[in-house]
This record gives sequence, structure tokens and C-alpha cells, in this order.
Amino acid sequence: MNTRLRTVLLALVPALLMAGCAVSPEVEERRQAIDTSIAEILSQPIDVDTYAEPQRCLSNNEFRSYRALNNQYMLFVGRRGKQWVNRLRSNCFDLDRGDVLITRSLSGARICDRDSFEVADWFSWPWYRRYPWQWGIGLGAGGSCMFGMFHPVTDEQVKEIEAVIENP
Repeated sequence: MNTRLRTVLLALVPALLMAGCAVSPEVEERRQAIDTSIAEILSQPIDVDTYAEPQRCLSNNEFRSYRALNNQYMLFVGRRGKQWVNRLRSNCFDLDRGDVLITRSLSGARICDRDSFEVADWFSWPWYRRYPWQWGIGLGAGGSCMFGMFHPVTDEQVKEIEAVIENP
């Protein structure tokens, strides 16, 4: 392969790859409308005695379950009806793939803003899928995602957020 052709290919391939990642204006507009509506819902005042301001971290003992609302928002359900919505730092397309959070937290027994995590199905974990000498790093769970702040919400706010996501 001659030098000129190699130069053209080296310039063309990244451009084609980046063009494939572009989002249509309609999709971007819809995403921004959803984010704006959810931000308005999260800014609604709630009972101060029950909840506080958005939290940077949640203890593993504070929440009992989680579920994806879409590819950028997660709902954490805790004891006595407490709930938090987390707006992830970027889209995370593997959220509905499983029911186990694999966190990479430096904060001990809690999950915090900017902590990385992956979502996996319980039966795809290494002890079901690999031999013992292959356990360890590289669990094969999926793409890495990053938490944002944990916003306390009420049942009504969760219903509003779900309605906005379903019908922007």
C-alpha cells in the first residue's frame, strides 16, 4: 500500500467512525426535553423532615433495590419508602441488562457521585461462567457507567418522571 493511500485511509476512517456516532437533531432535542423536565421535577420542594438535599453518597444499607428508568436515570429504593433518583454522568446502555451492580467504589460500603459501576445478570457472574483460575478482573459484565448525585424523591415525583420518559 502506498503512502498516499495510507494517509487518505488514516484520515477517512476516524471521520467515518465519528459520523456513525452522531445523533440526529430530533433525538438530541428529545433527550434535552426529557432532561429539562426531570430537572424541574427534581427541583420541586419536598418534606424537609423526610428528606434532605441531594446526596453525594448512599450507604449500601440505605437502599434495598434499584431499577433503570431509562439509559441515564436510575431509581434507588430504600427503607421506609425512601427513594432516590440518580442522573448518571453519561448514557449507560446496559442498565436493563441485569440485576446486580458491580461497583468500583473507593468509598467503602457506599456508592458515591463519580463512582464507576457495571450492571450484570446474576448468572453471568464469573463463578457460574468461568473456571476458578479465570476469576478476577474483567468480569465481562458490560460497559462501565458513572453515578451522579442522588436526589431524594417522592412517589409522585417518580410517577411524573416515568411519565416524562414515556411521553416526552
